[in-house]
Amino acid sequence: MRVSLILIALQILNLSGKSQSQTAGPMKFSLEQSRQYALENSPVLKNSARDVDIAKKKIWETTAIGLPQAELSGTYSYSPELAGLSDLFAPDTTQAGGEGGTPPIFGNINANDLKTNFFMNVQVSQLIFNGQYLVGLKASKVYSDLSKLADSKSKIGVSESITNTYFTALIARQARMILDSTLKVVEKTLFQTTELYKNGFVESTDVDQIKILHTNIKTSLSVSIRQEKLMERLLKFQMGIPVDQSIELSDEIEPLVNGMILQAESLDSFDLNNNVDYQLLTTQEKLAKLNMQQQKSQFLPVIAGFYQRYESLDDNFFNDQSTNTFGLSLSLPLFNSGQRLSQVGQRQLEYMKAQTNTQMTGESLLIQYETSFSEFLSAKDIYTMQKENKDLSLKIYRKSLIRFTEGVGSSMDLNQAQTQYFDAESSYFQAVMSFVSAKSKLESLLAQ
Repeated sequence: MRVSLILIALQILNLSGKSQSQTAGPMKFSLEQSRQYALENSPVLKNSARDVDIAKKKIWETTAIGLPQAELSGTYSYSPELAGLSDLFAPDTTQAGGEGGTPPIFGNINANDLKTNFFMNVQVSQLIFNGQYLVGLKASKVYSDLSKLADSKSKIGVSESITNTYFTALIARQARMILDSTLKVVEKTLFQTTELYKNGFVESTDVDQIKILHTNIKTSLSVSIRQEKLMERLLKFQMGIPVDQSIELSDEIEPLVNGMILQAESLDSFDLNNNVDYQLLTTQEKLAKLNMQQQKSQFLPVIAGFYQRYESLDDNFFNDQSTNTFGLSLSLPLFNSGQRLSQVGQRQLEYMKAQTNTQMTGESLLIQYETSFSEFLSAKDIYTMQKENKDLSLKIYRKSLIRFTEGVGSSMDLNQAQTQYFDAESSYFQAVMSFVSAKSKLESLLAQ
């Protein structure tokens, strides 16, 4: 029986281990999936979403100022001594006859009742009119809109960062694969050349040239491997993935770039009112205007109504107050030597500055769009040219390798062709990043 239980437990542990090993594999992401995951899990966007929630709660905080307010208060105190007041409530025994003295001034009141003071008070108030409150209520709603725009801008920035980092990681991966495959070919060539040298068919300089080529490729491969790991860690950080979780990028460079080229037609129109930066400035302009109105509202009166309920919970003679009280309060500023006028003037100048900034930024954004679109078209042409150069240099390198292997070409020619190929690959990768950056910048301007 014990053996059976042990076998069952081992089988359960074995199945559990297999399921864990199956679920612990790398997470695969395309570029679009990486963006979407970042929008849902990025720490930056989580805080940005919290700012939006804070702004929503701020609206209710401001609204609640103008709603009914209720307050309950109570007081209890006990005084062992009445500081000489007890004589006023006791018979005067100093007169002739002793016991037949004068009666107390306040009649038959027990002095001990005066030692206790216990009452409760409930007050309800309602703001009737306050100009600053009305302006503040509008400002809180505009502030909420501002936080939403800031959240949208954060999403655009995160998406742009994810795109650039994703492509950088793809380039590092492709560079590593190219160097790795090239290293294997060069190692084979080095071995063959060494054997030919031993048999006297080639010179020692040919072997040395291939050794230099082998060393350079091996060093570049080590650098590329480290860069690939670094880019993947940076991408995971931006996406909100734990750094110890392995990921796998499922997209390839050329299909992604070709898809971006096909989207070029949708980037040739620009609506200033849809730009997030412009919307942020117009919203800040609204806040500056409301701030000016808030200062002007200080000249208006503040009117509030209140109701108070008073209950005495002891027999203290002096706790004699009306049980119910209704009232209105009025506050009207009269004179403060021009302080409020100065404040209004300052806010008016700030509002005019905000208007000027909005106008300047609008014109700057139009110029920026035209520049970015021109850079995008140029980057697209450069990418096409560099891709053709890369393909041609690869073709030349392969032919040079074949010629050298067949004994027709020299090691110098092979080294030159290989250097030309690596230079073309480097220029191609730079063209890819320039094109991706130009498109991301253009999309950020067009994003809503």
